[in-house]
Amino acid sequence: MGRRLTARGSGRRRTGRVGGGLAALLVGLLVAGCAAFDTDDDLRRARELADELYPGELDVVAARTLFPETTGSEVTLSVADDPDAAVRFRVDAAADRCDGGPDCAAALREAVDRARREAGHLRAMRTAFDGCGHPVLATDEKLTTPWIEARVTDGTLDEVLTRVGACAQRWVTARAQRDGQEVPGWVTVDFAAPGTAEGLPAPKSGLPTVLRLTHGPRLAALAGEAYYVAAYPVGDDAGRTVDAASARLRIVSPFEERQAFSRRIDASVLPALRETYPDAVTAGGAGTGVWRLEQGTLRRVRGYVLFCERPPAGGKQCLGDLAALVTSDPRGRDAEVVRVLTDIRDERGVLRLPPR
Repeated sequence: MGRRLTARGSGRRRTGRVGGGLAALLVGLLVAGCAAFDTDDDLRRARELADELYPGELDVVAARTLFPETTGSEVTLSVADDPDAAVRFRVDAAADRCDGGPDCAAALREAVDRARREAGHLRAMRTAFDGCGHPVLATDEKLTTPWIEARVTDGTLDEVLTRVGACAQRWVTARAQRDGQEVPGWVTVDFAAPGTAEGLPAPKSGLPTVLRLTHGPRLAALAGEAYYVAAYPVGDDAGRTVDAASARLRIVSPFEERQAFSRRIDASVLPALRETYPDAVTAGGAGTGVWRLEQGTLRRVRGYVLFCERPPAGGKQCLGDLAALVTSDPRGRDAEVVRVLTDIRDERGVLRLPPR
């Protein structure tokens, strides 16, 4: 039967529609056949394809089932002559299909080509940032946002943004020159505090570099603390110039901190709003929006607070038909209302807010 899905510990019995539905699904899958959670046949098919099309060049390094699908696996292979590349494609040996189609040979060739392109893009990123003193700690799976270490203070802010902007320019130039890769209008860089790298989860050293730098636990650890994100505008001129002087910086905080920020910003801004709108109520959730740091400082942030002039009738929730452009400290205190916007939704009720 191959490997079976197992469960750890009995724990407390969980009841409810969701838990019962999941249990029923799992039981149904197990009744249908143990192959539902087995990668063996898919791995065997992947190795056959690799040996046939790329003899001696590819080696399986990982496989995972495609739950909640009942058959098929995602198989990952390394490339002998490119330690950065990770070939990922879906194999369903039972249906003789790969990446959703019947031509498995074509699917593997496309996956190998894609892996080599991604490895090249990653090398361009690492060369640009490693070469200017900011080694890449990690990157998102799309290889569009590198994580680096940088000490950001009011005293170093402009210098850091300028220096990292020069790294971004090297990266943008390399992207534009490589295979005609399209360069977006903005590039973003995530800043971790100095010394962060030492405590990050370390994936297996033998894995391709793409897998090690997009390692889920590594990214989760980086995002587990508040961090800065710098966004640099890229010109549409021939040199695709990165405008470091116009960089936008924002803070990204864990969910609990964003919730606390929302509560504080509401409490801080309501007294000012009620000077003009005595019955004003806020929509709540301001912390889930984008709050950017004021230019040149880390001490003030700027964003929008949605509110209603008075509580909606019938006890309905205020969704916000007015918006206050607000500045506050990064913890949501000492709020100041810059201006109030009244025409913020289109005819369908979709929110339309101008840049801050």
